[in-house]
Amino acid sequence: MTKNNGKSANAWLWTLISGLIALILGLYLLLGANSSAPLLVGYALAGYLTVSGGIQTFSSLFNRNVPGSRTDRLRGLVGFIGGGVLLLLTYFDILSPSAGHIVLGVLLIVYGALGVFEVLLDRGPKTFSWMPLIINVLLVALGVLAFVFRAREMNLLTWAGALLSVIGLILVIYGYFIQKRGGRSTAVGV
Repeated sequence: MTKNNGKSANAWLWTLISGLIALILGLYLLLGANSSAPLLVGYALAGYLTVSGGIQTFSSLFNRNVPGSRTDRLRGLVGFIGGGVLLLLTYFDILSPSAGHIVLGVLLIVYGALGVFEVLLDRGPKTFSWMPLIINVLLVALGVLAFVFRAREMNLLTWAGALLSVIGLILVIYGYFIQKRGGRSTAVGV
């Protein structure tokens, strides 16, 4: 396996997988979900956090000496453990739906904020890239929507589906067309 800028040459593949998962979840929430099932949004977002956090944790373990890898591991563990625990607590009815949305909002905000920190301040000598910044700001926006949803003033299924679809589409485009074809295998904070 060749290395490029300190990251694996196959980093685009992890970005593409994360993007496809987000896109599928987002489209499902937009097109196929029942609007009377708000728990589905929480499960989908916690599932996305768990999967993308797991991917980020394991990819950062293979790239320990790269600038930002500690932030990658911390961020990945927040998503992986936090999302997984949230899934289990809500599935077994230990956590109420309103408390689950609060915890989900906090997890999304922390996960996105750690990504923004990594993109802006912990990237080392790597060049700045707009796509990871946009994706992490959208993740923070999803966290904020989880709090706004508690007021029941908006349809979280539609907004969460739209934001997840946008995140997924951006990740797929970024991973395939920029990382793979551009020869850049850096996925800072995605």
